[in-house]
Order: sequence, then C-alpha cells, then structure tokens
Amino acid sequence: MLHLANLRNLLSQVLALPELHTAVLFTPEGQLVSYAADPYKPKDHVRVLVGLSGEIWQETKEHGIGMADSELGRLLIMPIERIDESTLNGAEEHDPVMLLTLNADNSVSWEELEIKATELARHLGKPLLEMGGRLAVAPPLLAGPRPERVAR
Repeated sequence: MLHLANLRNLLSQVLALPELHTAVLFTPEGQLVSYAADPYKPKDHVRVLVGLSGEIWQETKEHGIGMADSELGRLLIMPIERIDESTLNGAEEHDPVMLLTLNADNSVSWEELEIKATELARHLGKPLLEMGGRLAVAPPLLAGPRPERVAR
C-alpha cells in the first residue's frame, strides 16, 4: 500500500542538497501526488515543475525518458509504469501510471540523475504494480440523494 509519508521519505532519499533539490511524483494528467524539496524552495516551485515536466514528457515520451535544461535547472522525467500484457505486446501506446521528476542544478550530471531516477522508479513501481488497475479506474459515482445530516 502507498502511504504519503513513506513516499515523501523515499523521495527525500535521492536529494543531495543543494545541487539535487527536488523530487516530484505526479500523474500524467498533472496531479501532484507527493514531493520532497529543499525547505527553502516554495511550493509554487513544485507546481511550476509539475506543469513544465508534463509538457516535456509529452514532447519526449517516445524516448522513454525526458531530459531538459530549463530556467529551473536540469529536469529528468521518468515514467513509473504498470507492466501488463498490452505493454509487453506493444499493442497500443499508453500513459504511465505516474511520472517522476528530479530537478537539479547543472553541476549534477545527466547520468547521475538517470541512475537515481531509475532506482527510485524501481522502488516506487513495486507498490504501484501491487495496486494493479485500481489506479487507472475512477471510482463509480453514487446515485441517489445525498444522506441528510442529523443534528445532535
């Protein structure tokens, strides 16, 4: 099972402040799931990072990994995928379950970022695989009237 505190701790383990300062986990639709960052980085930095990373991913996903130098520094975007039969057969293009972005300054090599992201994606992939299709399916909407509140 995924616990947000555990996710944050895992993301924090790849940070090497101040050079590698932000790790973000989000959905391909741009919904922030969890992040770890230098405490001096504002949350707005993370929101901008998610938006920019999503755009970079859309442009580079055919390569299986996204890399870009930006005003925010180096960004490495890696998919965290659920492997199923259609993925193995290459039947159709699919979006990953989640995306992982590492953000660092230019002193961190692309190779170091990729190694850290790959290891982190491996750790994150296991609980995502265990959750199976539940991540991809929206919960059904409840039909009928809303229950009334009882005054106490």
